[in-house]
Amino acid sequence: MPLGLSAGSARSEDGSEAFLEGTVDWELSRLQRQCKVMEGERRAYSKEVHQRINKQLEEIQRLEGVRDKLQVQISIAQSQVTRQQDSKRLENMGHLLKCQVRAQAEVKELQEQTRALDRQRDIPCDLGLHLLCMDGHQKQSWALPDHHTHRIQ
Repeated sequence: MPLGLSAGSARSEDGSEAFLEGTVDWELSRLQRQCKVMEGERRAYSKEVHQRINKQLEEIQRLEGVRDKLQVQISIAQSQVTRQQDSKRLENMGHLLKCQVRAQAEVKELQEQTRALDRQRDIPCDLGLHLLCMDGHQKQSWALPDHHTHRIQ
């Protein structure tokens, strides 16, 4: 049975073709209007989807820019940390170098004192000036003035 027709109108003998054509035309017109509405809705939906996609692409680009800036800031911060660590290491190395210089100066002074003691020990002693003890130690003579005696310190 055609759309929009009642059972009685489809059976009627005197129903004109015009009635059927009118009903068909009306139904076709209704479907065309519905198609136009649906096409408009599809276009609107498509436009809305494209707008959403464009907004999302813009947001992605914005976030990529933010990410790039953050990476630069992280790199700068890491460089600053590295510089601070290098500065502390340099300071520590300076301190260690000063300690090394002091230690070398002390070693040099001790070496000079040792050489001086070795020279004093190697000066030949006059038997008249010193008496040797049986155990090998030297004793200062009581008969000589201080400027002629050598003391082992």
